[in-house]
Amino acid sequence: MLIRAKKNILKWAEEEFIKTTDTLWENEVSANMFVARVMFYTAIIDLIFIILALLKVIIVTNSAVYGTLIPAFFELGIPAGICFKLKGRKKWLKIVMMLEYTIVLARIESVLTHNVTLCMAFPVVLSIRYYSRPLTNLIAATTTFLAGFADYAAIMLKMGRIDLNMLELPAGTVLNFKEFSLIRDVIMQQATIDYDILWKHTLQHSFLPKIILFSMIAIISSEISKRGRQAIFNQQAETRKTERISTELNLASDIQTDMLPNIFPAFPERFDFDIYATMTPAKEVGGDFYDFFLLDNNRLALVMADVSGKGVPAAMFMVIAKTLIKDHAQLGLEPADVFTRVNNLLCEGNKAGLFVTAWMGVLELDTGKLTYVNAGHNPPVVKLDNQVQYLHSAPGFVLAGLEDYKYKQFELQIHKGDKIFLYTDGATEATNLEKELYGEDRLIECLKKQDGKSCAEALKAVREDIDAFVGKAEQFDDLTLLAFDYSNKDKNKMTVERVFNASPDELPNVISFVEEELEKREASMKNTMAITVAVEEMFVNIAHYAYEGEQGKAVVRLDFDENDVTITFTDTGIPFNPLAKEDPDINAKLEDRQIGGLGIYMVKQSMDHCAYERSGNRNIFSMRKALQ
Repeated sequence: MLIRAKKNILKWAEEEFIKTTDTLWENEVSANMFVARVMFYTAIIDLIFIILALLKVIIVTNSAVYGTLIPAFFELGIPAGICFKLKGRKKWLKIVMMLEYTIVLARIESVLTHNVTLCMAFPVVLSIRYYSRPLTNLIAATTTFLAGFADYAAIMLKMGRIDLNMLELPAGTVLNFKEFSLIRDVIMQQATIDYDILWKHTLQHSFLPKIILFSMIAIISSEISKRGRQAIFNQQAETRKTERISTELNLASDIQTDMLPNIFPAFPERFDFDIYATMTPAKEVGGDFYDFFLLDNNRLALVMADVSGKGVPAAMFMVIAKTLIKDHAQLGLEPADVFTRVNNLLCEGNKAGLFVTAWMGVLELDTGKLTYVNAGHNPPVVKLDNQVQYLHSAPGFVLAGLEDYKYKQFELQIHKGDKIFLYTDGATEATNLEKELYGEDRLIECLKKQDGKSCAEALKAVREDIDAFVGKAEQFDDLTLLAFDYSNKDKNKMTVERVFNASPDELPNVISFVEEELEKREASMKNTMAITVAVEEMFVNIAHYAYEGEQGKAVVRLDFDENDVTITFTDTGIPFNPLAKEDPDINAKLEDRQIGGLGIYMVKQSMDHCAYERSGNRNIFSMRKALQ
């Protein structure tokens, strides 16, 4: 029974005073280091006091002072040094240091009773840093007990100075002074001291006020400790809530991105058109969306839309609108009928009052006939007969704005080489620090400069131009862009590219990408093997050395001509020209050959042509090889 009670007491003491939560652990380490610094500074002050006393700068008449202050220097300095050595990362340090500090201050008070009474409150105040109410209460109780013992030691053990107000002198007493005598010492020598009366007097007029003082300090410190602990846990709960929301928003952003066609080339088997699109939400998720899909082998649908509002409500409405538009378009309805039906469905239960501006076009790929409808959206930019201009038409009302609204559709004949550029108002209304809008004029001037570029390159140039205009101003609206090129490309004259992580783990994906594209162009088996071996060598070099162990990207581009292919590797790693390395002497003996360089040598020998350039912060290595 006794053993069990002892174990329970020890377990309780460990739970209350030693153990700490993961949340408070780093705070406890910081508190340990802070207390250690306070103890160290106290030890230094103690040492300075001793030195000044020995130099007679400070007069000390009680030899007990030296007997207390000298060991105090070591008793404070050693625990502080241990804490510094352990970097505060032991759970028992707080108990050792706090109790040691309290004991040392009580010993000092026993010989300097009228000078350091306030110091006894220091450990209680210091204990707040641990945000442990039991620890604060323990130190407060210990302080109260040791303060009383210090007073008792000062009086009954004659260790400290007695208050002169507590001494009695017979009437007519004559005080005899020697040279440089202190009045206190002379009175003490000739006074009548009744220690029983003196102890009662001290208990009433000294110790009891201290109990009241320490009780007040203890109550305040305990409450501060409790509130500090609770504040930390409240902050942790808020942080977890914020992190959870952030994680969910990131997941929602990924889901939203995955809902949009984002793998390019989007239709690698089609060579009669090119298409590329991007969306950058102003928040984690946005209300803009684009879409493109084949209704059949000859009809392609293009959609650009912008939901009013921002964030999660707009994103949810966007999902509904996108799904309804695509589902109705795939029923074979005309664009105007699609918008009419979708509008009525979106109006139902739209208590939030959200609406959608949208543009949709359906292109017959064999004839170039474009049928389109506009629901209050920005007019597209089109390149017709080498003229870049806005495609203005009477815009209909926004979707989800007016039930039973009948939309009208329009027709436009486009030809091979013509282009369509769709966007949301996040582009034209992008604002710089001077509150200027990017505007329609800047957009169309930028697009005029993109003649001859692919859709991906054109969108990249537009985005860079907008970013340069906006500068450091915050993006306040979603920004969505789509470029369509009604081209007449020869499958043997085109460019394809992919972006890969610069990691050896990506090598199988790189090889598969290259082999699939070579197979489409009916490259010979011999040349395909030579190309894939060279691709493996160059990509592995980038993965191992370009980013010096950091994460990075590598772009692999294939430019096909009638008879050959040029493979280009681009990375933003450290500058490195593989062609600058001297070719190894393959005729030399094996033990005389230099390490490395053989792989690059094989690439140069197997390819028809190799070239390297450093452009800005990019390494660009290209190699050309015949397909047959």
